[in-house]
Amino acid sequence: MGTVTCRLHQILSSLTVISLFSMLKILVALLLLSLLPVHASDCRYLSSPPDATRAAGQNNIAQAWYGGATTRYAHAVLGDSIEADTLYIKQHNQSGCALSLTLAPHSVFEDITPRIADVTGDGQDNVITIESHEDYGASLAIYAIKDRQVVKVTSTPYIGTRFRWLAPIGTADFNADDILDIALIRTPHLAGVLQIWSFAAESPELLIAEAGYSNHKIGQNFITGGISVCSDGPRIVVPDIRWQNTLTVSLTNGTLNTLHSAAGTDSQTISRGLQCP
Repeated sequence: MGTVTCRLHQILSSLTVISLFSMLKILVALLLLSLLPVHASDCRYLSSPPDATRAAGQNNIAQAWYGGATTRYAHAVLGDSIEADTLYIKQHNQSGCALSLTLAPHSVFEDITPRIADVTGDGQDNVITIESHEDYGASLAIYAIKDRQVVKVTSTPYIGTRFRWLAPIGTADFNADDILDIALIRTPHLAGVLQIWSFAAESPELLIAEAGYSNHKIGQNFITGGISVCSDGPRIVVPDIRWQNTLTVSLTNGTLNTLHSAAGTDSQTISRGLQCP
């Protein structure tokens, strides 16, 4: 009996050595694979919503786009019920695949194309998104790359009600602090509140909020209007809430001033409004 037990112990010891050796070979193989270059053709990304496009950046971020098409938030404000749950960011001179972040199941990116600009003033690009919560509606969410990870660095408060949306107008330095601010219209189909936000400090600062403007109609997959930076400062050009006139406004001493009002909101009128005097 003792001989059998001894022999069994020898066999088990041998198997343990063999198993450890096999495991070591697997670990070495995985390490070698991780050292191999990854080509763009090897990357596999989640499918994007039908109208989604990529944004191009000039600073540290080369591209940003949405993936992970989902129908879990059926607002359809942009023409269909397909939104995205994943943000991809590719940096300049970055090897391998794009970095990514996937939202929790209660949220989506209710957007088509992210925007790339440095709005925190740290010299690095941010990615500006519209992030919507199933219970609280939309917020403007700002992302960045930190330690090779996509992280949310700041955001505006959620609107507070499901299926309430906001539409970014663009970026410009409205308060003369040499850092880009973001202009948007909160609920462009309802009250149409034009807001300008600064993200220079740790917490977002609302510079101005005034109702009576719009830049989007339900079902459209584009934003109407924009921002022109002229010799006297940035000018916002958007339709009024009734879509009867094109308004050109500026922020001066904390107040929105209407510089010009033109009848109509067609593309030609908008284009003329965006031309600096």
